Amino acid sequence: MASYVVDTSVVVQHFILQTYTSEAEVVLNQLCLGDRLHIPEFCLIECGNVFWKEVRLRGLPQREAERFIDELLAIPFEIAPVSELLPQALEFGIAHQLAIYDSLYIALALSLNCPLITVDERQLNAATACGVVIKPITDFSA
Repeated sequence: MASYVVDTSVVVQHFILQTYTSEAEVVLNQLCLGDRLHIPEFCLIECGNVFWKEVRLRGLPQREAERFIDELLAIPFEIAPVSELLPQALEFGIAHQLAIYDSLYIALALSLNCPLITVDERQLNAATACGVVIKPITDFSA
């Protein structure tokens, strides 16, 4: 049984067809095999915002976005509150010119001592510089 921190760039690909959708499916299916996937609570908000943008800008039907939200909330993520992560996330964000919400995933990975799965290149580089182990999404090819 493995534990990973997954970021929004991976989670949303379960719902919206993108470059690594098949790998994201494999990552989320790891939950059925006993792996634990950790997210900061903020990830739910970020995903919701992506779905909103898909409705507003790309014509995704509202009902589909609502279904995505229902499915997202049913995924058995280990959800971490952000309040304890925020001070360290601010430090990482300033040091690496990275948005706080991206830095939260780095802080969570460090606090749990587990690898981060992301397809966000800037976040990946900052995480590596902070000593976070990166689990490449391509390791989860179908």
